[in-house]
Amino acid sequence: MTARPEPLQVVLPVPEAPPLLAGIPAVVRAARALCEDDGLAVFLRSPARDPIAPWRPLLSGLPVRELGSGRGALSPREGLAPLAPVLVLSPQGVPEPAALSRFAREARAARRPSAWLWHGAPVAVFHPQAIRWLEDAARVGGPELLACPAAPADWHSLTDAAGVSRAEERLYRSLRSESDGYLARLDRRLSIAISRRLVETPVTPNQLTACGLALGLLGASWLASPGYGASVAGALLLCFCCVLDGCDGEVARLKLLSSPFGARFDVAADSVVHLAVFAAIPLHLSRLHPGLDFRAPGLLLASGVLLSMFWVWRLILSRPQAERPGASRTFERLASRDFLYLVAALAAARKLDWFLWSAAVGAHLFWISLVALSPSRRPLAR
Repeated sequence: MTARPEPLQVVLPVPEAPPLLAGIPAVVRAARALCEDDGLAVFLRSPARDPIAPWRPLLSGLPVRELGSGRGALSPREGLAPLAPVLVLSPQGVPEPAALSRFAREARAARRPSAWLWHGAPVAVFHPQAIRWLEDAARVGGPELLACPAAPADWHSLTDAAGVSRAEERLYRSLRSESDGYLARLDRRLSIAISRRLVETPVTPNQLTACGLALGLLGASWLASPGYGASVAGALLLCFCCVLDGCDGEVARLKLLSSPFGARFDVAADSVVHLAVFAAIPLHLSRLHPGLDFRAPGLLLASGVLLSMFWVWRLILSRPQAERPGASRTFERLASRDFLYLVAALAAARKLDWFLWSAAVGAHLFWISLVALSPSRRPLAR
């Protein structure tokens, strides 16, 4: 049996004045990101005065170990496995994750002390054995290190305002989601602009989700009104909720407050608003045309929406990414709130009856296609 390689020990020195990215020390963001890799052992090397104390709760429950001179911390000789490899990352910038992984992989394969050089300066140092790093720490960057140049885009320096701005722009660009609906790709720009302001406030992601739920229900109630102005205003409010719907997840990632509960709350809130909208449309039409019966398309739409929600949850949302159907991205986009823009346009044109009939049929075609294209279906739990 092949022995499992020693985990790579990553040491993140904490400076006295750590640079901030979107209001949070870059070293805290780095520790959180590195902890997602099971093959890494993450260490923070902090000074006696803990400069990241206010952000310590963001690391709660993560396998981050402490090195340094502070109370309860181990010295590097006590905390590090002496024969396991170690990588020390500069606290004055943030790497591109893929580029850092490539450097660590190449340095580990070379089995030589190596320095990752960005514009000629070392931003990361690798040693095959931690004991060698402890012995050679005074000579970091010396001639005994194998020089591995980093591309200009592989590292984002945080030593000046321009560098911080570039790193934050990269962080904001990363908020875009592959599951965004086709129109959501456009209003994502607006939601990110709002989220950039919200991270400077005490607002939490769950508060934003609750706000979006309340506004969505208010918009649906206005949409159900027979009055033209009220129904159009309700549809426009629902379009604004599309933008706000992106803010809760963005703020959660920017503030490092993502949680399983928050994700479930977001999905539940979206589902409630969707159901309210699909109930509001036949109610609006029955009030606007009291002599016509809209119960049949209304029930057909309701059943199609409920079945679609069930199968989206069953075949996509409840599964790990690797087990989802190949076309899951397309179905996630089709199941997004993009349809609310069509609702707004048809409400303005007084043609919501077109939407009712087409959506009643389309909802059933959606879930039937999803089930048919799914390679396998797990049996329902007994």
